[in-house]
Amino acid sequence: MVILAIIAFIAGPWIFLYIGIQLEPNPPRPEITHGEFPFRLEYDINGERKVIQDTLICEFDGFGADEGRGKYRRWKERLASGNERVALAKVTDKMEIYYSPGSAKYYMDDLSDSGEYEHYFPDALFIEKRGGITTTGIVHADELYDKYHIKLISWNYTPPIKNSFPATKK
Repeated sequence: MVILAIIAFIAGPWIFLYIGIQLEPNPPRPEITHGEFPFRLEYDINGERKVIQDTLICEFDGFGADEGRGKYRRWKERLASGNERVALAKVTDKMEIYYSPGSAKYYMDDLSDSGEYEHYFPDALFIEKRGGITTTGIVHADELYDKYHIKLISWNYTPPIKNSFPATKK
């Protein structure tokens, strides 16, 4: 009986929080649920000029819920090329330098009220896998050039759409 009381004391608040979030109404659906955003990234690696052209495809993916945001709109994104990332260089078998074209929430006009988005240009990102642990982070432009001999030259992208989220459909 004591063990049950301890479990209820520890788990109780989380259970009530979960139930409360699930009882919240979903946020309004987006009016526009699909967008395609072509981009062009030009960069120099070891003195060789390269260009990556692709399209970021963004799609509404229903609703999610968590204790930090409550209920929210979920978005998924993928590259038209089928690539997982905009890869700039494979440093080792376990580490890659890449550029992020941005998030679906940005392109589909679903940032929070105070949310602003800035592209990483002229910085890049890295992803490193060690065993079961994956680490990601920023590689600033100076380190990108000094350590990896990569310089981002230009980043041309399609601006985000103007979306609306009507409470009810007419």
